[in-house]
Amino acid sequence: MKTILEKIFFCTGARNHDLLKIFDSHKIHFEFDERVASFKALGLCKVSTNPVAVCTTSGTAVSECVSSMLEAYYSELPLVLITGDRPKKLHGTGSPQTIHHEELTRTCRRSYVEITLSELSTLDLEHLAFPVHINVLVDDTTPHQEPTLFHRDVSSFEVFLKKYHRPLFLFSHENKSMRPIIEKFSEQGLPFYAETLSGGRDLSSIKTEKKLVELFQKDFFDSVVRIGHTPLSKVWRLLERKNLPVFHLDSRNLPALSYGEVLPLGTSDLIDNDVFWKTLQNFPSFSVEDETHGVLNQLIEKYPGSEISLFKKLNDNISSHEHVYLGNSLVVRFFELTQTKNFKVFGNRGVNGIDGQLSTAIGLSMGVSDPVYCILGDITTFYDLSSLREITKNLFLIIVNNNGGRIFDMLNLDKRIILEHQEDFRKISEGLGLSYSNRIEDLGKVQVLELFPEGEQTKKFLLEWAL
Repeated sequence: MKTILEKIFFCTGARNHDLLKIFDSHKIHFEFDERVASFKALGLCKVSTNPVAVCTTSGTAVSECVSSMLEAYYSELPLVLITGDRPKKLHGTGSPQTIHHEELTRTCRRSYVEITLSELSTLDLEHLAFPVHINVLVDDTTPHQEPTLFHRDVSSFEVFLKKYHRPLFLFSHENKSMRPIIEKFSEQGLPFYAETLSGGRDLSSIKTEKKLVELFQKDFFDSVVRIGHTPLSKVWRLLERKNLPVFHLDSRNLPALSYGEVLPLGTSDLIDNDVFWKTLQNFPSFSVEDETHGVLNQLIEKYPGSEISLFKKLNDNISSHEHVYLGNSLVVRFFELTQTKNFKVFGNRGVNGIDGQLSTAIGLSMGVSDPVYCILGDITTFYDLSSLREITKNLFLIIVNNNGGRIFDMLNLDKRIILEHQEDFRKISEGLGLSYSNRIEDLGKVQVLELFPEGEQTKKFLLEWAL
């Protein structure tokens, strides 16, 4: 950037990661909480002669900066909000972490600029009014393909299935459990993958995401039928490049991709729809051999201190039908990988932000009398730390402390955004009068259970698992 910034408060994220190389000549301070970072930037604005920036990834991370932008607007302070955004083709689709950034700051900015990553390096703020919102479209090069929208006519689904021979049926999640329709679908003799938030993970005929990705990359499937909201699976991210034909059955009428055929029907519409089930019954059955679950168990025994082995122990020690709330990133992925029981699983997967996870779990626990097991990572817990003041009696918080944002480690991104630390939650918990333990044997006996996986064993596990 041509303009000299006093400092850039950089909030870790995959979408804004590539912006780091443009900021190398600036002073950078790394943060994980966008709200905190934006107010620090605001405070520095008060005594600086140069603008101060906060840089975030896409999605709810942007919304966390609105309060500080409002204060900057009415205080006439030179605050700069730089947001890494999804490509234009994904706007309005419901794709992961994709929301309308421009709309969020309309009432709290005096300038707005939308540019590509290459344009950011030559941007000059000199003639812009503050506060300013700079929205950077990262990887905005591929052409847009308009999805085809239907009007609740299931015959369009019938037409789609007549074109293909080996579709992948992918059950993601909805605002209610999808288990009833998954139970009925499992009788059709067709391979399918059910994610953990679907409520039918234990019924999935494809047992691991590793097998799912292997089949996908070997072109075993010639199409995809997605039932529910936006999936978490890696396969969904690969689809944008592979461009496999997709039929979306989504009550929100969103493709969650840049293309595909969309029918605005949820599982409550489909469960008793004769045309839908007749179409499936007439489709030739085929099967999938899945040997990966055995390989998974061998690696769990080989690396007992790994994070995945720890999640297997949690799955084994939580009883079937219990309420489980999962944070985002590695927590939901590793829980899904090791899940074999029927749990009532919840999480915030609308936009996939890590903010407010503990608060959401506490609110959920207020609506049920049964125990709620809330499993979060350390960074996610730090993000929502004030919620520890009021943990309900039936909520059991399980913190998987791997000393930073290890999802970025898996993605081979700049090590600085992992925000490594050596802190734990013992003193914070005890200071708030919460019972605490770091022994998995105390699951359900203490309100805060903090577990420490062995980083080296986790790395070796994932290297051999090779997902």
